Amino acid sequence: MKPNRPPALLPLMLLLELVALGATFPVIAYFVRELGGTAFHITLCFFFTAAPKIFLQPIWGDWSDKIGRKPILAAGILGSIIGYAGWAYAPSLGWFLVARAVVGLFGTQLTVATAIIADTMKPEDRAKGLGVLGATAGLGFILGPLAGGLIASADTLVELKQFVGLTSYAFVGAFNLALEGGALLIALLLPETAPKVATHLRRRTNSLRLWRQAFAHQGVGLILISTLVGSTGTSVLQGTLVILAADRWGFAVGQTGKALALYFLISALVQGGAIRYLVPKLGELFLAQWGTFLAAIGIALLVPNLPVLWLWVALTVIAIGASLNTPSLTALLSRYTHIGDQGKVQGLNQGVTGLGRSISGISMGWLYDAFGPFMPFAISAILTFAGFAILLPIDPKHRYETFHSQHPADEEES
Repeated sequence: MKPNRPPALLPLMLLLELVALGATFPVIAYFVRELGGTAFHITLCFFFTAAPKIFLQPIWGDWSDKIGRKPILAAGILGSIIGYAGWAYAPSLGWFLVARAVVGLFGTQLTVATAIIADTMKPEDRAKGLGVLGATAGLGFILGPLAGGLIASADTLVELKQFVGLTSYAFVGAFNLALEGGALLIALLLPETAPKVATHLRRRTNSLRLWRQAFAHQGVGLILISTLVGSTGTSVLQGTLVILAADRWGFAVGQTGKALALYFLISALVQGGAIRYLVPKLGELFLAQWGTFLAAIGIALLVPNLPVLWLWVALTVIAIGASLNTPSLTALLSRYTHIGDQGKVQGLNQGVTGLGRSISGISMGWLYDAFGPFMPFAISAILTFAGFAILLPIDPKHRYETFHSQHPADEEES
């Protein structure tokens, strides 16, 4: 494959995936309440989606290094199809939670897409490639919440919903099934990009050993710790923000979809345009640090009970910060990682992100129910500030050895 040119169909496949994911954001809270759940159950949905990624993402990434990107992509999309079918026909809250867990188990797509960028672009250009993926994600998350909010509105597609026997909220699952089918067809058309590496690099990876080795590397370790702490903070937006908008400002599902679409529109503009000009001038580390700081400021604005105007200000600030932070940190990880370990390390990155989202999912809904709307956002702002502080000791000149996972046999040979 020609260097510096990722597969042209990759953004389209990711777009369909993320429109489907984005369509769930404004709807989950209302669907869970329709099924008899509380704020805790709403955030528990995000826990069940994120928790499997903690240990499975490095394994999926390792398998994509060994057997190729395409088969792992296809397996992930098939799992999502099963999960969204479970959403559409969920007869109870417990069934719905299981369906969300299935989507989490097979959530390989972003890890593999990131590895494909690392396969096909030079290290100094990967932030730009990741910015394109980020912009694609932003577009998917603009269209997704708008589509989800529109489809879930009671007066939309009434006859079709009656024909298939689904409620407005359940019909979003059927909509996502169609999107995932299209994503699967595109994934099967993608070329294989995984590099051919030496046989000794293809040995079975011990997941726990890989975690220990990654956290022991100064550059990779600090990035992963910051990602863990920061994602725990920023994940408050996934479920708790929807509850806050409904309870504090009386938002309906359509209004929530528009608010989330605005957030992701700003993210797409930053990641698709601004970041490619900012990286050469300011560097990935600077953008990662101060993007995290901005996100923390934005979350802090949601703590006091302010007029609805401050929701839009907070969403704008968080969107700018998060969209500077995410591709920059991912590019730094790629810069510090051996080419034979790109899938594994990007899997670790998604794993710690999943751990952060799991912690947020299991705790923020309980904090909301127990202490009121201010508490989860106050805790989240503190955690995101901590994520910024953890990045400060990283060497801006990147004077680190390339991270390369070691096996016992390798150590004996050396």
